[in-house]
Amino acid sequence: MITLGCLATGFTPSSLTFSWNKNGAALPDFIQYPSGQKDNLFTGVSQVRVRTQDWEARETFQCAVTHVAGNGAIDIVKDIAPIFKLPTLKVLTSSDEEIEASFSCFARDFSPKEHEIKWLKDEKEKFNKLYEIQTPSYEKKTDNGTILYSAASFLTVQSSELTEGVTKFTCEFTGKDGSSVNASVTYKQTQPPVGTGCPEADVDIKIIGPTMEDLFLKKKGIVKCQVKVNRPSVERVMWEDKDGNNMIEVQDATKGSKDTIELPLDITYEEWSKGLTRFCIVEHSNLIDPLKKAYERRIAFYSEMNAVMKNGWKNDMDAEQDQEQDDMGRTAITFILLFLITLLFSIVTTAFKVIITKLI
Repeated sequence: MITLGCLATGFTPSSLTFSWNKNGAALPDFIQYPSGQKDNLFTGVSQVRVRTQDWEARETFQCAVTHVAGNGAIDIVKDIAPIFKLPTLKVLTSSDEEIEASFSCFARDFSPKEHEIKWLKDEKEKFNKLYEIQTPSYEKKTDNGTILYSAASFLTVQSSELTEGVTKFTCEFTGKDGSSVNASVTYKQTQPPVGTGCPEADVDIKIIGPTMEDLFLKKKGIVKCQVKVNRPSVERVMWEDKDGNNMIEVQDATKGSKDTIELPLDITYEEWSKGLTRFCIVEHSNLIDPLKKAYERRIAFYSEMNAVMKNGWKNDMDAEQDQEQDDMGRTAITFILLFLITLLFSIVTTAFKVIITKLI
């Protein structure tokens, strides 16, 4: 148990009544001591014992007083010790090389709220900036009551500030206690080939579905998530079901290099026949939010296909028999026509010979 105390000072006359409650529910078992006097003013004291688990859970206790001169109340909640936590930093870049370059720095989950974010170019603080904007801190409360903050800073410079070759921009975060953390991005100035269109994405995702042969003959198949890494690096590739449950994953797949990753996922014919949705998730070091691409097998379309498959063999056999009968009929007619043509040619030839004989 923990004892809480409530002190009321500077009142007169001496009659004063205390009361206690927890989250609005009255606490009758408390002690009220007689009022003490000093210089014609009185002081009152009251105490109550509460459960330790309620105090640690930061339940709200209230001490209230009733007096002829007026009433008052005060809430008592366990204080949270200040937390000094550095954020997770992520720095991104984008640019139009002919005009300007922009950089973003995202600081997530730091405490306390007071902080400073500044930019360095090649380890130097002084350089020409077009714009530098910092957002207000965003506050969130965790399940245990801890309050964490997030903020962002945006920097824009002219392309003339980009030195030939590689330029390093650093986002430096400093907390209230003086501790700091930084993250950098190196900007390499390149000229795109003539005639290029849209810039290349960091990664391209392609879903390759299972083959019908595997599903119908082997009663199982493989769905492949093919990830083409255009810019390093991919931190994780995974498959999730429609409820967000992780089914299979691979981490640090490219290890900072460009490559193609292929993550297979086994599915059964039963799953496939009932309809299913799976998501390929790709986490990239340059992206704040992961990329997601779905593989969906819709029931309606394949139900029709299954119905066709059930009747397919019979229909095919009937069709083949009809086709054979048609072919035989056409063949018979062709032979009859050829016979008639040959007979007619023989008659004409004989008549022509008779006419020639008579003339001679």
